[in-house]
Amino acid sequence: MLRVREAWTAALEAVPPGEVGGTDLLRRRWIAAVLTFGVEAAEGWLSLLAILPAAALPAASSLPAGSKDSRAVTTPAAPDLVNGLIYLQAAREWIAQMPLQSLSELAVTGNELAEALEKRPGPWLGNMLSALLQATAAGDLLNNKRELLLEAKRMDGHEL
Repeated sequence: MLRVREAWTAALEAVPPGEVGGTDLLRRRWIAAVLTFGVEAAEGWLSLLAILPAAALPAASSLPAGSKDSRAVTTPAAPDLVNGLIYLQAAREWIAQMPLQSLSELAVTGNELAEALEKRPGPWLGNMLSALLQATAAGDLLNNKRELLLEAKRMDGHEL
């Protein structure tokens, strides 16, 4: 759970409030943390944030424009805990919207990728599987073998 917190804090620091496209970048970084550390750790982190004292919750009027959740948390009493705003409901929704949550759910295997690209397995394979997993979990790709292999061939023409 602490690693999820660290990933979330880093994501918040990388996305200044009000930045155009910031919410999507934050969503993508959250999805990456969920994939890296697991749904259970991410849900545990969200549960911890949800039980913070009401004094740590800002009034709805203090939320940024377009905020979906009045439970966004600032933590003046514990700045190292969150380091900024967090949208609890949005983060839960982002997890729920992920079409897959682990590499084992990806519709293509490393062996299938290596065979389709006519390459020997190596470090490139882990990088490509990770990129495909991220793109699929973020909703950029459908989780079907044909689309994943086409994307892998496209990606193979470029360095990861």
